[in-house]
Amino acid sequence: MKKQTGTFSKKLDEYIHTKQFRWLRFLILLLGFIVTGCICFLAGFFLNRDDNMIYKSNINAITNQIQNTEPPVTTAPETTTITTTTELTTVTTAKPTVNGVLLNSRLKENLPDATAEYAYSNACNFENRNSIGDVNIPLTKKSFTISYDGVITATLDSSLITLSVDNDAKTVTVIIPEAYIISHEIDESSFIISGKNDNIFNPISNSDYTDICLSNNSKMEEKAISNGLYEQVYENAESEISDFLYEDELIAESYSINFIISRI
Repeated sequence: MKKQTGTFSKKLDEYIHTKQFRWLRFLILLLGFIVTGCICFLAGFFLNRDDNMIYKSNINAITNQIQNTEPPVTTAPETTTITTTTELTTVTTAKPTVNGVLLNSRLKENLPDATAEYAYSNACNFENRNSIGDVNIPLTKKSFTISYDGVITATLDSSLITLSVDNDAKTVTVIIPEAYIISHEIDESSFIISGKNDNIFNPISNSDYTDICLSNNSKMEEKAISNGLYEQVYENAESEISDFLYEDELIAESYSINFIISRI
């Protein structure tokens, strides 16, 4: 038994010193280094990947939060100063304001239909003679009295309405153009003729009725204006504009509206 063990040890020592064993040992060491390097590479790759994913996730979250935050319309700084025995602290807060440019643009898209009517009744006398130059011809006189109804309509050019906003004074100023008459209608079915004096040499015609009415148009329009026709147009425009502006909660709560009539 001892002889066999000694023989195996001798053969093992001889094998260790052979070239074949040295190559086998080199391959084992090389394989060990390769396996160790691969393990280190894979460990570093997955650790860096997790860190990158966490970093990208944080960046994406911050970006989404910025994109989803709506900026205020317009803000003006309001500063409050708090004084203590040891330090001076200044706190600045944003106060909501009205964007005048945007508000003016929205008003242009919702222009008021500001009109007003003045209904009236009028009576006037008509008299006419044939003449040669400045000399009236005898026995050619015709005359009558006519009463009738009419309607005068006035409006303003809504496209010329403008506004401005003073956020410090909390006022909205609206400039309204001057009103004007757009129509004057006479109801011919309302004609009542009295005191009619016809003449065979100068007979009364239908045009005499309309002509005497038309000749009174200017007088009736002046009367309508003096009785507040234009003021009614302005009131209608101001009412519609106010209703539109007060749809904005901030204006309704904190701002006053001033109207100015632009008279040319």
